[in-house]
Amino acid sequence: MTSEKPSFAQAMGRKNKKPEADDGAFTILIAEDNEVNLKVMQALLSKFDAKLLLAKDGRKAVSLFRTRKIDLILMDINMPLMDGLEATKEIRVIERENGAAQTPIVAVTAHVKPADQHICIAASMNDYLHKPVKDDDLKRTFQIWAPGLSFARPAKDAGAVSAA
Repeated sequence: MTSEKPSFAQAMGRKNKKPEADDGAFTILIAEDNEVNLKVMQALLSKFDAKLLLAKDGRKAVSLFRTRKIDLILMDINMPLMDGLEATKEIRVIERENGAAQTPIVAVTAHVKPADQHICIAASMNDYLHKPVKDDDLKRTFQIWAPGLSFARPAKDAGAVSAA
């Protein structure tokens, strides 16, 4: 018997609030309100073997987190309705309430000052990428937070599911 904390999906399943069926795919939630940034991120992520979920504000990101199996979150900081910092705090509360392990949350922002990075980490984000995101930076981030994620995906499907 292991002493590891259950995943969010396992914890939620025990409370009869099961996330959408797990098809085994590594799932990345992109929380980004800017269409251009979203398209850039989707293009970069199309090189990875992952299912993508899209949220255009922090409130939708939290809602998707409650109902879907999410393996990693790329969170913009400045979004309407609820910013990325507040969304991260809400997600961390959900995880604690359900005894679930933390889902890696990576801030993705145009704010590049060291103080901005500290604000993101203080909000319980795990890492920080600045815009424009570069392919090599994304790969390094995934090596840390998603080490099993393959760098190649079939060209037939970008794997994005819009959930705006």
